[in-house]
Parts: sequence; structure tokens; C-alpha cells
Amino acid sequence: MKRLSTLIAATFAAVMTLPASAAELEVHEPWVVLAPPAAYATAAFMELHNAGETPVNVVEADAPGFETVELHRSFNEDGMHRMVRQDRIEVPAGESVALAPGGLHIMLIGPEQAPTEGQRIPIELRFDDGSTQTVEAVVHPRGERPAGHSHGGDHHHH
Repeated sequence: MKRLSTLIAATFAAVMTLPASAAELEVHEPWVVLAPPAAYATAAFMELHNAGETPVNVVEADAPGFETVELHRSFNEDGMHRMVRQDRIEVPAGESVALAPGGLHIMLIGPEQAPTEGQRIPIELRFDDGSTQTVEAVVHPRGERPAGHSHGGDHHHH
């Protein structure tokens, strides 16, 4: 009986040390840039807030109707605008990370059809613990970022 209680205690301890997951992540104001009809790519932006006590790592994203979806970071180097694919976007415990123009973002590449203004695009965020969260990002023209929208703030865990 003592072995069983030791096993149960060890199993409980292992479960308690699992990394934070989508359950800890709040997503605010997800939106997608309205690109010209012939554009090969567009970008999704949002604010990610980790309400948990351990970091949350977004390691992939996916969206129906696009050939490829990638995590990226934009920056200026020697006067040139550059974009670099990211392996992960870490959201530290108790902090927020902005996915915003000129910084971190989600690239939506190769649309089957050009997104239209007001369209809602479901984007699935995948985490390093294997969990996922889907948010709906609304398509808006650049410079007309939605104010006060919190579509996708509801959590959808799998």
C-alpha cells in the first residue's frame, strides 16, 4: 500500500510541473491586415496575455484557406525591413506580448481566396505542450485596427 501512495504522490507531482498551456493564455483584439486582392501573403496581429505562473510558448499556427502559416518577427537592420521566421513566441508568466505591425506577427501565406474586409479568419495557435487554442481574427484595412474588439477572447481548448 505504501508503494501505491508513493506512486500516486509521484504522479501528482509530475502533473503539477507540466508547463502552462492555452488554458493560461488570453487573446485580445486578433485582426488580419486587408491585403490587395493579388497579394501572396498577409499578417495577423493580436495581444497575448499569460495569466499563468509559467511561460506559455506558441510554437505553430494554422489557418484554413492558406498554404502556409508561420510565426515571424519584423525589424529594421541597416535601413532595410527584414522578416525572420520564429521557432516560438514566448509569453512570460503574468505578462503580455503584442503581435503588432513592425514586430512579432503571424504570416498567412498563399490564400486560396483573398480575404475580404470584415471576414473572420479562424487561427489555431499550437503550444509546446501539444494544446491548441483557436481565435477568430477579423480582417481590417491597415491603419484601421479594431478598437475594443476582443473576438477570440473566448478559449477553445483541444
